[in-house]
Amino acid sequence: PLGGVQFFDGASTLGGIQLITWDFGSFLGLPVPTNHSSASISVQLSGGTHVITVVYAGTDVPSTGGPLVQNVTAATSTTVVTSAVNPSVFGQPVPLTAAVSSPCSGSVAGSVQFQADGIDLGSPAPVDGSGHASTTASRLAVGNHPITAVFTSSNSDVTGSSGSFGGGQIVNPADTATAVASSASPSEFGAAVTFTATTTVNSPGSGTASGSVQFQDNGINLGTPQSLGSGGQAAITTSDLSVGSHTISASFTSDSTNFNDSAGNTTQIVNKARTTLSYDGPASADFNDPAVLSARLTRTDNASPLAGKTVTLTMGSESCSQVTDATGEAACTIIPSEAAGPFTVTAVFTGDGNYLDSTDSMPFAVTREETTTTYTGPTVIAQGNPVTLSGRLLEDGITPIAGRTLTLTIGSGLGSQNCVTGPTDASGNAACRVANVTVTQGSQPVKADFAGDSFYLPSADATKNVIIFAFPSRGIFVLGDRTVAAAPSTVTFWGAQWATQNTLSGGGAPSAFKGFADTPSSKPPVCGGTWTSSPGNSSSPVDSLPAYMGAAVSGSITKNGSTISGNITKIVVVVTAPGYASNPGHAGTGTIIATYC
Repeated sequence: PLGGVQFFDGASTLGGIQLITWDFGSFLGLPVPTNHSSASISVQLSGGTHVITVVYAGTDVPSTGGPLVQNVTAATSTTVVTSAVNPSVFGQPVPLTAAVSSPCSGSVAGSVQFQADGIDLGSPAPVDGSGHASTTASRLAVGNHPITAVFTSSNSDVTGSSGSFGGGQIVNPADTATAVASSASPSEFGAAVTFTATTTVNSPGSGTASGSVQFQDNGINLGTPQSLGSGGQAAITTSDLSVGSHTISASFTSDSTNFNDSAGNTTQIVNKARTTLSYDGPASADFNDPAVLSARLTRTDNASPLAGKTVTLTMGSESCSQVTDATGEAACTIIPSEAAGPFTVTAVFTGDGNYLDSTDSMPFAVTREETTTTYTGPTVIAQGNPVTLSGRLLEDGITPIAGRTLTLTIGSGLGSQNCVTGPTDASGNAACRVANVTVTQGSQPVKADFAGDSFYLPSADATKNVIIFAFPSRGIFVLGDRTVAAAPSTVTFWGAQWATQNTLSGGGAPSAFKGFADTPSSKPPVCGGTWTSSPGNSSSPVDSLPAYMGAAVSGSITKNGSTISGNITKIVVVVTAPGYASNPGHAGTGTIIATYC
């Protein structure tokens, strides 16, 4: 019969109407019609029990067929796990893929739970239309990890399954790289330098390495190992590097099996340290006076003092050297020998194996030295006679100055007299002679002057006075030595009672002697000389007296016949009083104010 057949699964149609076809057999290789005809359909049935019926409609009488009870069991599935990278390194993301298939089904649906070491890797991953599910394992520790994928079917027609890949996922330690950086290169000797080691994890690994870093200088350990911080860095600071080139290395040792060790290095150049030398001594000094020159030596970079370094200080032709102390200060003494004027003082540090040289200079003035001039000549001077004046020139009142001339002056104003000395001797002394003293009798100023020169300042002594006196125009009046020694306020050098008013150490005086000796042994009279005279006033005393008169002092007076004689032990200056006359009845008196010799 011709027509079609409609298949039913229960009340549901299966596909469209299927046309009836002839069934052919074969005989000797040729198609042979059979005695029946058929219609067929291929369908995918869900798991379970299905009641299949058919309905014929066509050229013959319609009919139904069945029921056929078709039992359908769920299709099996297969899950295959693969890794995109195996072995991997720590921290490297590892893509995992599960391929789910079923031989009895065109497609699978559901999800896959990936596991490593039996522990879920995240949430279940859905199976896509091609039967694949994937995930990424990003934090697998170093080692061998069994990887499984458990497929859970969302279709009752397909069973779940699981799979793993042989040998597991191998995770090796991640390589690291260690780099070394310097805080300052080149650096200066003695300056602190910080070396920083940075350890990073090489791609495709990831994570933060931990452990310690040992720094070395040319293979010698710099301190102890330094812990690697959370930022992957370790640092060490040193100021002990010598001048020259240094290979600074850093060796990282991991404290975890997840990371491999690594090392790095850098070249550190250490130059000599710059220095600053500052002169801080005086800017002037007197000629021939000690002058303490000084300077301070410091590092240029941080101004810290440098001790134990030799600094040379020079001014003019003088130079001295000293080693700096703990404060960087060096001081030494020179004695300027230059004439007064402008100069330059220079401080020099010549440098050494660790420090660069430095200098400093500034203007320096040599000033004239202070002097003291002192009058040292006689303080009692005889008028009308020559006199030798003297003075002394000292430096700072202590040290004699040789080779300079002095001007010595007696009196003041128009009546003064002076002379210029020859060069002072090694003791600073010099003298000159006034041929004839004409300065007015009495107390007169005396002055010693040094005019100064290019080495010494001028100075003068105007603090002293001298007594200018005169001898009588002829002869000399006499006083007894004991009378003079008693220093009475008034003495009698002439008079009728002279012998009783003057006492002598050599015995009494002849009464015939009235006090005037007309014939001294020298003119002018001198100490140690002698004199002779006639008795009474037969010696004819002078008619007038000097206001300041020189009188002889005798210790022994004798009379031999008509001649009276005596010695001169001393000459004193007497300020004469009024009332004198050449007649012994008019005594000559006065006051002793000075001793001549």
